[in-house]
Amino acid sequence: MNDLSVIILAKNEQATIVNAVSSALLISRDVVVVDSGSIDETRDLAEAAGARVLQINWPGFGQARNTGAAFALHDAVFCLDADEVVTPELARAVNECSLQPGLVYGFRRRNFLGNKEIRFGEWGHDHVYRMYNKTRASWNHDLVHENIVITNGQRKKIAGSLLHYTTAGLKEYGIKLDRYARLSAEKYYRSGKKTSFFKLIFSPAFNFVRNYLFRLGFLDGKPGLDIALLHAGYTRKKYAYLRKLREDLPAS
Repeated sequence: MNDLSVIILAKNEQATIVNAVSSALLISRDVVVVDSGSIDETRDLAEAAGARVLQINWPGFGQARNTGAAFALHDAVFCLDADEVVTPELARAVNECSLQPGLVYGFRRRNFLGNKEIRFGEWGHDHVYRMYNKTRASWNHDLVHENIVITNGQRKKIAGSLLHYTTAGLKEYGIKLDRYARLSAEKYYRSGKKTSFFKLIFSPAFNFVRNYLFRLGFLDGKPGLDIALLHAGYTRKKYAYLRKLREDLPAS
C-alpha cells in the first residue's frame, strides 16, 4: 500500500459513508472525511468506520477538496465522493502504482440508477481523474464540474473503476441537475460567456441525439431514455438560466 491519503466529501451521507470509507481503506491508512455540516449520523459512522473527520463550512467542491488535501497526512491524494466505492480491481491498480508526482491518474466510473448499472449514454462514458500529488496539482474553484489543475504534468489512465451510486431515483436526479444547471449558468456568466437562440434550441436536441442514439443510450431501456431526456433538459436549462442572468444583471 502506498503512502496515500483519501479525501471524501460528505454532507448527510449516512446511507453511503460506511461503504465509501471501507472501500477507501483498501488503498489508504489515512482516510479523511470532509464534512460540511451533516445533521445526521455521517460523522459518527465515518469515525467508527476508520476515518478522520474534518468539519468545514462549505466553500464549493474544488476548494473543499483542496482543504481536505491540506489536512491529509500524505502528498499523494485520492479524492472520493461519499456515494462512490473503490472496486478491488481499482484498489490493486492504485496499490501497484508508482504515484509519480508529475502525473494525474484517472480511471473509469460505473454509474448506477438505484441498483441498476447504466452502461450506455451519458453515464456509460464516464472517466474521472482523482489521484494526484498535492505539491504539483490542486482543484480549481469552478462552481460546478471542477477539475484538477497540474503544473508541468500529464494525465494517465489506470485499470479498475469506481462504482458511483448516482441517485436512488430519477426525481432526485432531476433536482440535482437543476441545481447544476443554475451553477453552470453562474459559472458561464462570470466568465463572460453568452448564449443564443441556436444554443437554447439546438444544443439540447444534439445532446439528446448524442446520448440516446450515438452513445447507444437506448440499449439501457426506459432508464436510458429518461436519463437522455434529463440531460437534454439540463442543457436547455443552463442556457435559459444564463440568458436570464444576463437580462437581470447585465455586464457593466
